[in-house]
Amino acid sequence: MKKLAGIGKMSLFASAFLWGFGFVAVDGALSSGWNPMLLLGVRGLIGGIFLHMFAFRRRYFLNRRMLKDGWLAGLYLTLAFAFQTYGQALSGASNAAFITALYVIFTPIILSVRNRKMMPKLVMFAAFVSMVGVGLISIQGDFRWQIGDVYLVLGAWMFAVHILQLEKLAHYDDALSITTIQLFTMGVVSMAFALVMNVSVPSSGYGYVVYCGLISSGIAFFLQTFGQKHVPSSTASIIMTFEAIFGVIGAMVFLHEVLSSRMLLGGLLLIGSVLVIELKPVPILLKKT
Repeated sequence: MKKLAGIGKMSLFASAFLWGFGFVAVDGALSSGWNPMLLLGVRGLIGGIFLHMFAFRRRYFLNRRMLKDGWLAGLYLTLAFAFQTYGQALSGASNAAFITALYVIFTPIILSVRNRKMMPKLVMFAAFVSMVGVGLISIQGDFRWQIGDVYLVLGAWMFAVHILQLEKLAHYDDALSITTIQLFTMGVVSMAFALVMNVSVPSSGYGYVVYCGLISSGIAFFLQTFGQKHVPSSTASIIMTFEAIFGVIGAMVFLHEVLSSRMLLGGLLLIGSVLVIELKPVPILLKKT
């Protein structure tokens, strides 16, 4: 069991690493002329096909209820990635990596509103600190928000909504199949939007797109699913927080993005608030009695 736990932690760290450097791949694809919806469409289809090879024997495609529930979760995932990708196109990979981590803060906030319960003081403190962090990252010298960062915040909110939707699907006990359905949903829906928008296919950037689909979506999801089977959820959440850190490192190394002292301070505040929630989780206080 200890060996499996160790392998599980390594799988989660690998997943966080691949997700983090996925911000770099997205930036490369966008810089090559890929429209965000076309990128999401191809990304979802590649990731879905990859995971389908492992989930095929489970015959998930014959379970109509699972398909319906997975499709809804896939729509939330599509919205989350769409906001995130459009936001990154306008604000950069570092901002996207930092601000996306807000979903950890938003999740208990949404729970408290939905269950009509007062937010625990810990959550309110973390939310305040995270907002200060996002402000330092996003607000320019004229005290105006970058529109790209607004999209990123909306994306983080949708990722939180998506996580809460996934909790409703826990009874299926088949994360691999659910993830496969979600990726196919994102692929089909995004491709439909790309066709309506009459988006053209660029002649370059295919390597970045393959990374986003096969590595960042397919393999990273697979490693995360495996890791979460053998590692406590609290530990898994903390490890996955490193996605933001790896994303910023990747942006600095490969995209040569420079972090100002204000942005670095904002990022540290944001990541710190996320770790406060993860190190001392509060879901029990928010569940219905």
